[in-house]
Amino acid sequence: MMFRGLLLSVCLGLMAGPSMAQGAADRLQTILSNVPVAALDGGEGAIIAGFGNGDAVRWIAVRGAQAGVNPNTPNRFAALRSAPPLQQAVIAATPDEAIRAAVGLNPGDWVNTWEVAQGDVRIGAMDIFPDSEMRLRGALFVRGFTEEERGGAPVMWQGEADLRGDPARVDPANPFGGEDGLPMRMTFLGDRAIWATGWDALDLVLSPSGDRLSSRADAQSVINGLRRVGNLGGLVSVRCWLRNGADLPIPGAERGPIEGFALADYANRESEGAALVLHLPERTDVEAVAASLSDAWPILALNEPPSDPEFSAGAGSITISLRSDWGEDGAAANQAYLWLQDVLNGGRLTHLLRNHPAMGG
Repeated sequence: MMFRGLLLSVCLGLMAGPSMAQGAADRLQTILSNVPVAALDGGEGAIIAGFGNGDAVRWIAVRGAQAGVNPNTPNRFAALRSAPPLQQAVIAATPDEAIRAAVGLNPGDWVNTWEVAQGDVRIGAMDIFPDSEMRLRGALFVRGFTEEERGGAPVMWQGEADLRGDPARVDPANPFGGEDGLPMRMTFLGDRAIWATGWDALDLVLSPSGDRLSSRADAQSVINGLRRVGNLGGLVSVRCWLRNGADLPIPGAERGPIEGFALADYANRESEGAALVLHLPERTDVEAVAASLSDAWPILALNEPPSDPEFSAGAGSITISLRSDWGEDGAAANQAYLWLQDVLNGGRLTHLLRNHPAMGG
């Protein structure tokens, strides 16, 4: 009973933390503080984290549908813009019906959701309403999941071995590691579902101890860069990648010179905003690099930005932020966010960084 009380307290913390923190920096700080470093034991590669709140964009998308400037699919727009990176990739590539068949969830279920992943270690939590919990439990039972109590809390699980994919479990429509057939252990506490691909990881998130991911120097550099972002509207999502000695998904920068980055998506009634934070190697003169990026911004991407970006730097990171009006797509996508993605994917940014005399000086 004492352990069950502890789990309920932790669950309340996992719910209250994101709800209380309003900015991208605080949101990222909160989710990385939820995960002890030891929870990623057994994982390899870059660390990928994300938090999103679908409600921050859902009603704006409804207004767009009412105005006739986007299809009447506000829940899907909300899920696409708010889901953590690995889940977002599944949602973008999969029809809603297939996701519901796989795990019982609809796009409208992506409200307050977070996930931290490193290779086959994936840990996350999301709001679960009574009907969505029923659909999720039903879908997992159909897939052969077992339900039992662990530490006084109900857990549904599948896969005897932690972090080991099984071809028989592969389902590209399952956003919880299903594309790799990973095992899953999911517990339901209050109106929150908390899950992981390993028992040790789940236990460590439910009863945290030791150093947290938020204490890493690279995580703090990215978080501090997000603190320099001004008021761009309500936060829809913040997504973060830390190299951790592995590749990053940036053309031309697989092994450098960017050590980590974050993208934040903001929405307001009549405007949208976005921010990009670049964490650069130690001893980089980030102020000098930021000044060069500010001069080069017209050619950083193939397309013109929706407005002039703002640049700032300090403590090992550079922040680029910009805002735009609501646009003609009715919140189907954030044009400022898409421009920052183009900057990352175009190759000109990494070329400038690799050849800049202030890098590592």
